Amino acid sequence: MSKRTIVVLLLSVGIAAGQTHPSHAPAPNPETPHLRFVKEFVRELIEDESRKASGEKELGEAKTPNEKFSAGIYFSKSIQLELRSQINMLKTMRLKDPFDTLIPSLVSSYQLQINLHQKLIDISGKFMAVVPKEGVDYQALAAKMPEIRAELDEARKALFDAAALVFMSLVDMKADSQGHANHLLITKAEKAGLEDQLGIILKDLPEKGDQDYYISAAMILRGGLQKGFKCSDEPWE
Repeated sequence: MSKRTIVVLLLSVGIAAGQTHPSHAPAPNPETPHLRFVKEFVRELIEDESRKASGEKELGEAKTPNEKFSAGIYFSKSIQLELRSQINMLKTMRLKDPFDTLIPSLVSSYQLQINLHQKLIDISGKFMAVVPKEGVDYQALAAKMPEIRAELDEARKALFDAAALVFMSLVDMKADSQGHANHLLITKAEKAGLEDQLGIILKDLPEKGDQDYYISAAMILRGGLQKGFKCSDEPWE
């Protein structure tokens, strides 16, 4: 058999092997360390609460209707930018079951908020037009704005709903000699760092009373850390 024939046969076998070799799906990204995710969740709570307080202050200081609409547009735009940044950050993370729904649910909530803020921006822009547009029902638009704000409040509730599960992601499910899961996955120093971070948003706030969803979510996390769980660098019994 000639060298040319051998080369052709080898190439044919190689091609056939390549065609029949099963393709492998790309391996999933490794799970994000739970502490990293929780710290990002708390950072987002702090940032969102700060922007909310700042926006409410600017709206309260606005005197004329146009100033109020302008302040509202600025607030909504700044929130949109922050939420998009948070979505991009969360999309780099992945958690395994039973926490695998946490990140997608947060991303969905943030995207809904972005869409609702865009509706507020569009309505405010119409009211700021120098010449009223023909065919625009401004009375209906004015009535729509509080409805959108109520939808925004409901979308923010996703953070409050997620807070308990976010804390549970820090619990080491390995049982002690009594069959209890009483340790966290984090060290004493890491726990103290989280408590300091939560202290930024909860500083000087009463333990009881109505609070918004950002603060309420932070309170749930702090309450979990104060429940008496031991840290990973404390003795097991």
